[in-house]
Amino acid sequence: MDLRRRPLLGSAAVIIAAALLLGALLHLDGVLTRLLLSGPEGIEDSVDGLLTPGEGLGVPAVTAGMIAFASCQLHALRGAGRFRLADAVTLLRCMLLGVFTAAAIQATSPAELPTGSGLPLPLILLAAIILLIDGLDGAVARSAGGETPAGGRYDETSDAVVLLVLALTAALAVGWWALLLGLLRPAFAVGGRVRPAWRQPLDPSRRRKICGIAPGVLLLVALAPWPAISAVTSADVELGLRALPVALGLTLVAISFGLDVRRLERASQDQPPNPGTPLPE
Repeated sequence: MDLRRRPLLGSAAVIIAAALLLGALLHLDGVLTRLLLSGPEGIEDSVDGLLTPGEGLGVPAVTAGMIAFASCQLHALRGAGRFRLADAVTLLRCMLLGVFTAAAIQATSPAELPTGSGLPLPLILLAAIILLIDGLDGAVARSAGGETPAGGRYDETSDAVVLLVLALTAALAVGWWALLLGLLRPAFAVGGRVRPAWRQPLDPSRRRKICGIAPGVLLLVALAPWPAISAVTSADVELGLRALPVALGLTLVAISFGLDVRRLERASQDQPPNPGTPLPE
C-alpha cells in the first residue's frame, strides 16, 4: 500500500468513529443511561418504570461528548501522518471519552449532582479505563516499531483533553478552581507560541511522568463515590475532603510546569549566539 495514502486511513477511521459515537449517544436508551449514572440498580429502576426506554442523554450532554471527541483530533491540524495501530487505540480512548463526557454532563446537572457529591461508580470505572488505555497506546506503538511524532501529538492532545474533561467535572463538583488543573497544560502550549524557548524538547523525566499520571488519578479519587464518609459527615466537610486531592494534583502540575519553564529558560540563556546574527552594540 502506498504510504502516502495511509493518512487517508486515519481520516476515514476518525469519521467512522465520530459517526458511531454520535449514533451511540443519540440512541443510548434509558436502560444504558441509568446503568452509567446509577449502576446495576438503575436497570431495576428502569424496569420498575422510573426511567422509560428511549429516555437517553440530552442534547447538551451529546454535544459535550462530541466536542470532547473532536478536540482530541486537533493534532491533525499539524499533520496527521500515517495511521498506525497505536493511533487506533488512542481513537478508541477518544470515543470512550466522548461517552464519559456526555454521561458526566448528564450526571452533574443541578438535578442530579449537588456540589460536593461524587460521580456514580460506573462512570468512575469508565474514566479509569480511559486512563489505563493511555499507557496501552504507547506500549502498542513501541511494539509496532516505535513512536512517531504524529502519534505522539495525538497522544498528547488526547491526554490534555482527558485531563481537561476530568477537571471540568471536578469543577462542577468541588468548585470552579478545579478547572485550573486542566488548563495548565493548554496554557503551557499557548505560552510556547509566545516564548520560543518553551518549544524546545525536554529530556525524559520520571518526575514529569509521575506528574502526568497523578492528576488524573487524584481527580478520580475526588470524584469517586464516598458512601461511608457521606454517611457520617456533613456536605461541607465532604466538599472539603474532596477538594484535597484536587488541590494536590493542581500543586503537582504547577510545580512540574514551573520546573520545566525554569529549565527551558536557562537552556535558552546558555545557548551561544548564532554566528550569523550580529551582536547588539
